[in-house]
Amino acid sequence: MDWVILIFLAVVAGVVIGIIQVIHTSNKKKGMEEKLASLDDFTPSQKIMGNDGNSGIAVDEGRKKVCLIKQNMGTIGLDVLTYRDILSSEVFEDGVTITKTARGSQIGGALIGGLALGGVGAIIGGLSGKRTSSDKVTRIDLRITVNRTSNPIHDINFMNVEHKKNGIIYNAAIGQARHWHGLLAVLIKRADSEDIAKEGELVEVKTNLLPKGSVADELVKLSELQKQGLLTDEEFKAQKAKLLA
Repeated sequence: MDWVILIFLAVVAGVVIGIIQVIHTSNKKKGMEEKLASLDDFTPSQKIMGNDGNSGIAVDEGRKKVCLIKQNMGTIGLDVLTYRDILSSEVFEDGVTITKTARGSQIGGALIGGLALGGVGAIIGGLSGKRTSSDKVTRIDLRITVNRTSNPIHDINFMNVEHKKNGIIYNAAIGQARHWHGLLAVLIKRADSEDIAKEGELVEVKTNLLPKGSVADELVKLSELQKQGLLTDEEFKAQKAKLLA
């Protein structure tokens, strides 16, 4: 019966190790929450700490700020940004993108392009992969890209143990990930709307400074029509050639 005792001890050891891991992760989350509470000029209206206790995010909707929380080897870092610094949000299942939202305005697109040139694509590739089973998922992660050249990627884990898709644990994890993705999508949309408004104001100011009916005035109008999609590139070039002839 020695094998029965060995199996029993192995099971007990597994349970003990699991409990220790849960306690350790819980303490890590508690430490991040305490660090967040110590921030001045930041009152979180919503917050969540990742399932693995290594990262989190909080939003201060009143001040239009976002706090990214990172923990590494017991050191907790807080990075407070404005919501305009959020460039994209992406939800992964086992490294495969299932939904993504990114800045679409001219200004936001330029910011994302600048970061991509800095090597963001290589970092994103770290989560690339294929699911081993269609009915089971091992990881659910939220990836946030922010407007900074140092550590532009912030990942938050919502599930890191294999569970049946559409099971209780899976549904809870994907629900949280989708909620935060949706919240970030709203912030991205607001930033885009502000960018478009500012772009419109800038065009209006430039137009008002030009003599009415001048070639430059007409070129500005044509350029604006092209940006709005009312003129194709070919039509824009043809009209521009006529003005400059």
